Amino acid sequence: MIRFLKQVISSEKGQALPIVLALLILGGLTIAPSLSYAYTNLNSSRILREGVIGVCAADAGVEDALWCLRHGISPSQQLPENINQMEVTIQTEDKGTYTLSQHSSYLDVDGEVVWDEIAEAYKYTITVIWQPGSGTPDVKLDEVRARLPIDYSYQSGSAASFIENLDTSEPDETVDTQGSYLLNWEFKSPKPSVSEEEPVRTQTFYITGEGSQVNNYTSWVVASRSDIGTVGETTGTSYRITATAIRPEDGKTTARIVADAMIGGGATYIVSWQISN
Repeated sequence: MIRFLKQVISSEKGQALPIVLALLILGGLTIAPSLSYAYTNLNSSRILREGVIGVCAADAGVEDALWCLRHGISPSQQLPENINQMEVTIQTEDKGTYTLSQHSSYLDVDGEVVWDEIAEAYKYTITVIWQPGSGTPDVKLDEVRARLPIDYSYQSGSAASFIENLDTSEPDETVDTQGSYLLNWEFKSPKPSVSEEEPVRTQTFYITGEGSQVNNYTSWVVASRSDIGTVGETTGTSYRITATAIRPEDGKTTARIVADAMIGGGATYIVSWQISN
């Protein structure tokens, strides 16, 4: 018996087979999960990459629509060229005229346009109101500005008709990208102010025109105090822009951006920006 055991132990025949079989079994158990993990990583990386380049493409569609709206051009429904190998479709919805308030705790600014039968013109009044508060100082004013409705213009010399105005001189006039006149009265020293003793100041003038957008106007002021800045109300047209990036080969949507924007007063305001896929 002892001699038999010695023969078995001393013999090398068949000893490698169990080791090879064990390695094959171990490899079979680990290779399949490893390949699945590698595939999942590659697929996730591809989806993530497509999402990133899709967002960039959709962003280009929104920016194109905003540029067209700022320049009075009707936005296209699709970009003429693919961006990042993606087709980009664009939908632009006109949601009407809205007003954004930009009030300060020190100042309030209001604008009003009413028909004056005697003058046979629209009377435009900008009202600057000092806001009462404990320790609130006087507020010096640097400028008062107005954006007129499209197709309306300032009636020359009309500011001098209102002696209570902040400034009775003629304004500086420019035209914005939408064709609206921008009026600016820049005050020289000593600058006017609003205070507890004189809390309300006005700037009134006449405008003339025949456009249908007589309610689409903007009024604001620039104050001397750095913690006040520009205050007032901006009125403009609100738009909802939806830009969708699509993979051409199978029509799959890789990214979609829905942006709410308001264009008015020569500026563009992004109210919301949502990204989805």
